[in-house]
Amino acid sequence: MSAGPVLVALVALLLLLVAYQRRLERRRAQQGIPSGELVYQDTVARLEKTLYSQRYHLTGRPDHVFWNGDAYIPVEVKTGRTPSTPYWSQVMQLIAYCVLVEENTGIRPPYGIILFEASGRSFEVDFTPDYEQLLANVLDDMRRLRRKVEVHRSHANPRVCAACGYYDRCEERLG
Repeated sequence: MSAGPVLVALVALLLLLVAYQRRLERRRAQQGIPSGELVYQDTVARLEKTLYSQRYHLTGRPDHVFWNGDAYIPVEVKTGRTPSTPYWSQVMQLIAYCVLVEENTGIRPPYGIILFEASGRSFEVDFTPDYEQLLANVLDDMRRLRRKVEVHRSHANPRVCAACGYYDRCEERLG
């Protein structure tokens, strides 16, 4: 076999790979996913470490974290219906992920993204000092209330129970 057909086949394969890569990049852009390298991804297998903030005594696992060349961008994916604007609780969850990313990387994210999977719609939420202070206030309120009220978690679903952050020390856990 001569080099001509092999070279043509390699060029054709390279063109297909470039076209596929461009298609993926367009799809990511349409969904509001930042360009850059995926550096963290929460999966069912729990392969990535849980992030921890010493400052806020907070743990969490963002769905995705992308490195865009300048900053780490946390992305929270929601599977339910798409509201006209994100719910306050969703914004606070994303701000918590911004805090966790900053403390674990040393680089402050300028924003995070809430992506609604069903519609492909996304919302950028700026990571501002005001939002960070609001999160600190919410955490303080939650901790104060937790001391006053005995909380019993739902144990109706074994999968939800097993995924709970208190599973290892819960006396009511299933299994």
